[in-house]
Amino acid sequence: MSRVVFSAGEASGDAYAAAILNAAREIGANDWEVQAVGGPKLREARVELIADSSKWGAVGIVESMKSFPAAARGYWAAVRSLERGEPGLFVPIDFGFFNIKLARRAKRAGWKVLYFAPPGSWRRDKQGGDLPHVSDVIVTPFPWSAETLRRMGADARFLGHPLLDMAQTHQGTVRGSAVAVLPGSRVHEVRANYAAATAAARRLGRPIVVGLAPALEPSVVGPPSPDVTIVRSAAEALSRCEAAVVCSGTATLEAALANCPQVVIYRGGWLMNLEAQVRRPKYDYVSLPNIALQRRAVPELLQDQASEDGIAGHLEAILRDGSERDAQIEAYAEVRGLLEPAGCIRETARLCLALVPVSRDPRFSGNDRTA
Repeated sequence: MSRVVFSAGEASGDAYAAAILNAAREIGANDWEVQAVGGPKLREARVELIADSSKWGAVGIVESMKSFPAAARGYWAAVRSLERGEPGLFVPIDFGFFNIKLARRAKRAGWKVLYFAPPGSWRRDKQGGDLPHVSDVIVTPFPWSAETLRRMGADARFLGHPLLDMAQTHQGTVRGSAVAVLPGSRVHEVRANYAAATAAARRLGRPIVVGLAPALEPSVVGPPSPDVTIVRSAAEALSRCEAAVVCSGTATLEAALANCPQVVIYRGGWLMNLEAQVRRPKYDYVSLPNIALQRRAVPELLQDQASEDGIAGHLEAILRDGSERDAQIEAYAEVRGLLEPAGCIRETARLCLALVPVSRDPRFSGNDRTA
């Protein structure tokens, strides 16, 4: 029996890890003892959780500090697991600072490390300088990331984007006239984005389908409303709707791959706004379709721009047939072309099978590296 540990700090990573594990089981990983830092998707996949990371996701220093104590406890729990018993395969997924440190410790303890969807892989100007040193293999979801990492000396592979595989189940579903609202996977994002997004849809007289992250409680969006249906996946919400209001993040790419025209928004509290003014982050685009294409294919409304009025104006333009709606659909075909081929999840599972060491002691009891 071989040891495999996944580490995912946010909702998208949790979903990727579960998909990779399920694919590996389908093609022969029947002798793995699996543990994980993760959330509901890995729990559904019958994985022993070292730590539950479903509430750790945060954007910005202020929000990150709120989740720091829980993440720190999870980090040390993961360290104890990695340094106890025989080493195996460690699969960190995104979640930069946390997983880079864990990967370094895992390598030191003799683990093979396959870094999946490394932090900042969407960036075209640079990639994390530590990645080649803490990984045996890197599977990145963007071709430009793989090129940069290979120049840095990493064994980096672009196998297509994992969402191409995970979105296939919902292709071809007939859409209704509703508006999908994908308010984010973190509590602070939902609280900041939900009210303005739903108010804009109501102004246009449309029913609303909210795609709520599996780790979030329905109460985060407030009391039930007769014009709001809550579903537990972005893919389902997008498949049922004519257009979407999407919090910037992985869901913007899900909307593109689902051919659902969208308005991208991001709102934060006054502290996050102050932090942005102080730090002045430099970026041309914040949504993944625009980053991939290096042009404005979908509208991006940030902070005060993401008001009810601002969202409603852009949403109205893509709800009716016309040039703006057509332009987004055409741009989505380009995005898909950049991210093909499909099959990333299964190919990554095959890589895991090739990398995982065979244990000499399935009980893992006689080689405690913490001693």
